[in-house]
Parts: sequence; structure tokens; C-alpha cells
Amino acid sequence: MRPHIVVMSGRGDRTYTELEARYGSAYTVTAGTTAEEVSGLLSDLAAASAEVALVATPRTVAGTQVLAQARRSHPRAQRAFLLDWGELRAAREEIVRSLAHREADHVVDRPARVPDERFHRTITELLETWWRDSGVLAAPVVIVAPPTSPQAHVFCDLLQRHDYPYVRHDIASEAGRELLAEHDVAEGAHVVVAIADRPALVDPSTVDVAVALGSRVRPGEGTYDVAIVGAGPAGLAAAVYASSEGLRTALVEPTAMGGQAGTSSMIRNYLGFPRGVSGADLAARAFEQAVLFGTEMVYGASAAALESMGDRHRVCLSTGDEVIARSVVIATGVSYRTLDRPGVDRWRDTGVFYGAGAAEARSLCGRRAFVVGGGNSAGQAAMHLARFASQVTILVRGTSLASSMSEYLVNDLATVPNIEVRYAAEVVDGGGSTNLEWIDIADPSTGAVERVAADALFVLIGAEPFTSWLPPQVQTDEWGYVLTGEATGRMDAAELETNVQGVFAVGDVRQGSMKRVAAAAGEGATCVRLLHDHLTRTTAAPTAIASPA
Repeated sequence: MRPHIVVMSGRGDRTYTELEARYGSAYTVTAGTTAEEVSGLLSDLAAASAEVALVATPRTVAGTQVLAQARRSHPRAQRAFLLDWGELRAAREEIVRSLAHREADHVVDRPARVPDERFHRTITELLETWWRDSGVLAAPVVIVAPPTSPQAHVFCDLLQRHDYPYVRHDIASEAGRELLAEHDVAEGAHVVVAIADRPALVDPSTVDVAVALGSRVRPGEGTYDVAIVGAGPAGLAAAVYASSEGLRTALVEPTAMGGQAGTSSMIRNYLGFPRGVSGADLAARAFEQAVLFGTEMVYGASAAALESMGDRHRVCLSTGDEVIARSVVIATGVSYRTLDRPGVDRWRDTGVFYGAGAAEARSLCGRRAFVVGGGNSAGQAAMHLARFASQVTILVRGTSLASSMSEYLVNDLATVPNIEVRYAAEVVDGGGSTNLEWIDIADPSTGAVERVAADALFVLIGAEPFTSWLPPQVQTDEWGYVLTGEATGRMDAAELETNVQGVFAVGDVRQGSMKRVAAAAGEGATCVRLLHDHLTRTTAAPTAIASPA
């Protein structure tokens, strides 16, 4: 059954005719002229378990009521106000208040001409968001595994974060058995990954899957102008700017592009994306941009050591390979701290997930999820999970979100009926039979413990920098964050340079960083100017750029 686009508009209206003409072959586009008509349609579709991708109404009392109904009956549908020409500027304060109160998720300017590609760009972005949330009907990557397989979760999470379309089947399902038979895979396999028309991978490693998808896993020959370790927003920005300015650039990443930001289901305050952008989409765009400028990606290997040899540096990788470069950018970011509770940790990747868990959201329909943390990542994860789970509870150790979460997210959380924020709460234990079924929540001030049913726990607390691989010569503070600029005590150190000449640090791994995606990207871009200054001092000219990865 095709997903539906429902619009409150006359059938002869230009909005309806543009939607029908452009999307009618893939979606059922339906219009209703009154709130009663559209409400009845939404009720009928809900009763039939039909998928609704987009609901668009005028910014009226009746239109607002329709969107409120859509939020209840079709929680994953994109909801938008249709605006007349100039309405956004003339009524901006009212529109901002409506969005803040979640009366709508987005605004769409009605088409002003035929065709109106700006209108269609907006509609396409909203539909793409819906598909990303709901899953695709067919995909080039198929994973077959038991429902509680930790390794299958790892693959799904990596594919989600790299913005690869995929579908997952239970190994005991009819679709799962058919795929095993099609690829002549014997029973007993734990995880099978089928990619397009290639032979299936049986119990592969993440590197095996990456190679099958075309990733480069070994560095090239010779000396690079810059080796960037870490492909979060800071590392990706540094790669884009360095490669675009002719520097031969290696980008080393052991797990997934985008860092912590890549796990965010929706970043709404990133410059230039008024309708928001998922972390995976942002990372995928930045990676493609870097590769097209010539960045050489080295995937699947983590940095194990750093050695400085005069005006050259050697980054030793966990695979035994090494990258030789005239400068190094440390952009390894941070990781979420673990709960360090044995009863909880035993369910890792089978009910307990570190990060936003976007790959698990679709499996939580009608179930209860808990999110531990009080920062933006925790808020964004809760908003996304609430589209699927029947109840989402945010557990915060403190007594307020005001100091740790952006105001827009705090306001968003307050408008979602199936999200609860529970303060003075700490997870101390968890248990179940084959997967997580319950958690114990303690009040730190009183010691009282309550056991509650839980289907999934997403942990997004604190941060620990990835700096254990650095030599003692690179100065860090007591928590492991890298010192740069004046903090190193080196008078000639550039703003983002460590105490070791030619070694720079950007993003969350750096002491004093802003811990925001835009700030990390800005540091990555700024660092390239400092790299040029360093390379100019140490050599006559940069190395010729290599062929694109």
C-alpha cells in the first residue's frame, strides 16, 4: 500500500495539483476542503493501519486541530502549516509560537508558480525524513539475524549513521529464511549481510561490511600534508577545507562518520537547515564533499600511537598500518560514559544502547523506552523515540534541564504527551531473560529504589575524550582533554595547536571547546588556516593532491 499525503485544500488548488502531479505515482495524494473532511480521512486511514507520510493544513484554528489529530493518530507523519506568500514574514511571531508549542513540525510556502521547485524541495525533504524514520520497503543492504543479536545492532547502527538504506529481517522469519536459501547459507549462521547482487557475508566484521560497500581501509603510499584522526564534524570540516585547498589529506575513522553528532535523529539549530537535519545526513553530505575534493578515507582502523620525527609525524594504526604526515589534526571527539552497573552492562546492544539508538527506534512500537541524560543528545533521542515508543521517560540525575539542554529542546519535550522527564533518578540495575525487561531507578538523595518495566535503555551521559593513544609528549588536562594554544605554555603555539609543533586538536577532544556541532565544524575549518602557516614555515610547497578516494 502506498503511503498517503493528506492536504487540507481544494482539489483544484495549486497546492493539491502540484502534489498530485509530482508525487501521485508513488503516494496517494488526498485533499479535503474542510477540517471535518480531513479529520474523517485521517481516522479512516488510522483504522486501516495505512501509512501517512505528510499532513499539510492552513495555519488556522481548524488546520491546527487537524494537525493535533494527526499527531495522535499518525505520530510519525510529518506535519506542516501551508503558508501564503509573505505570511512567514508578516506573522513570524505567531508562527514561531506555533512551532514552539509543536502545533506543527514545519512550515511550507504554497507553490507560487508551476512548477515551483522551491516548494518541491521542501516537500521532498519532509518525505525523506519520513522515510528515514519509517524504514524503506526495499534496500541494497539486507541484514538477517536473531532479534536480540548484538552484532546485528552494531551493523544497523553503523549503516544508519552512514545514511545507508538497509532492511533487517528476523532469521526465523519467512523473509529471513528465503534470503538464506537464496544465498545458500547453511543454518547456524548468527548474522548474514547481503549487499545488492554480491555473495552474502556470513558473520562478518564491520570492516568486512565496509570493504563490501567500497570503503578504503588502508592508507596510501608516501607522505600526506595532513593526517586527520576522527571523522566527526570537526574532522570532516578540516578534511573538506584541507582537501579543497590542495593539501593531500588522510582521514582516519575506526567506526562511523559524524561522531556523536552522527547519532542525532534531528539537529534543528544547525545553520542553514531551517527544517533540521539528521546527524547521519549531515555527516554523509560532509563525507561526500570531502571525498570529492580528494580526501583519502582510511576506515576501520583506530589510532594506536603518535610519533613525531622532526617535521614529520607517524600515526600508527591498530591494523599495523601507519600514516606519515607533515601535520596531524586530533579530532577524535568523546564517547558517552558507561553506567558501570554490571546488571545493566550485560544487556549492552540487547536492550541497553549507548547513544541515540536511531537504528532501534522502529522496533519500539508500542513499547517503553528510557533515556538517561540531560543534554541535547538525550533530548533529541527522546523526541525521535517518542514517534515510535508508547512511552519515553528521560532520567535526569539533577533537578533541572535548563543548564544542560537548549531551550528549544526543553520546550519541545514539554509538548509531547508520551515523554516524561523524571528528575533525581539514577539507573542502578537491570535484568530480564533474553533481553532487557526491567530497570531499577534510585533517588540519589533518599536511596529509595523503584523497579519499573523497560524494553530499552538509551544512555547519553557525560563524555570521555579519545586520547589514550596519544604519547605523554602531547599535553592533556587531568580528564584527558588536549591542551592547545596558550594553555600549553608554548608561547609560539597557534590557537588550536598542541605543545607539539605541527600537531593540532579540534572539536570536543580539545579542552575548552564549545561542545556544539557548529563550533566543532568551525574549529575544523579554522585549523586549516593554521596548518597552512605551519607547512609554510617547515617546507617550500605542499604535496600534490592525490587522486580522489
